[in-house]
Amino acid sequence: MAGGDLPGDWSYTIGLWHSLRSPEISVFGVPAQTGMRILNVLGDAIREGNPLEPDQRRHDVLTGYPVAIRPVHPSWYQSFFGAGLDYYQRPPLPITQMFWPDKQGRFPWDEGVDEACRTTQPLLWIPREDSSGPWADEDPKRNWPFTTTLPYHEVRAAASVADGSNPVMRAERSEAGVWTFEGDPSAQGREELVTTTLGHLVGHHPDLKNIAWLAPGQSALRLADGAWPTGS
Repeated sequence: MAGGDLPGDWSYTIGLWHSLRSPEISVFGVPAQTGMRILNVLGDAIREGNPLEPDQRRHDVLTGYPVAIRPVHPSWYQSFFGAGLDYYQRPPLPITQMFWPDKQGRFPWDEGVDEACRTTQPLLWIPREDSSGPWADEDPKRNWPFTTTLPYHEVRAAASVADGSNPVMRAERSEAGVWTFEGDPSAQGREELVTTTLGHLVGHHPDLKNIAWLAPGQSALRLADGAWPTGS
């Protein structure tokens, strides 16, 4: 998911606990697409018989660098893992956090660690009430104008729109309320749609908040001046 005003993006698995009885895994501080590739590597290793363990150091994820695995305290679940809660319906479910090191092999809690490594990876094993800073202040519903779709809900988007390389030019809500976001409709051929989250898209395209008024069965085209039409 795109971090928006937060120091970094985050990604996490959904389904490892259901299918393998393995804790879900999250990673913070890398672009969402990179994060999912990292999590796929870890998921494959778990399926091959290399399970997660408490306070584990692993050398089978990043070439030349170890990663650290620590549990996520449940006080963080609502802020960052809402889609997982939706999938499982209710906690508790075990979620872990994978930490990556800086180029010298230091982790966020180590003395002298690189600033980006430290600030983009929250220490989620510490209860939220004992934490401070931008990660602890995050509220997924604060200043969120989409009344029926939360940041972690899935939407469909053109691939270049989802990665932020092209602007959203057309938005549509189906009769069932599902959002679809496309690029330039005059471009030759229709670009492949991918599944992402609304929060990820708004992180790349903040002005999508201006079309939160779209009701099921409606669509909107970006105007010639680059603005979105206003709802009635």
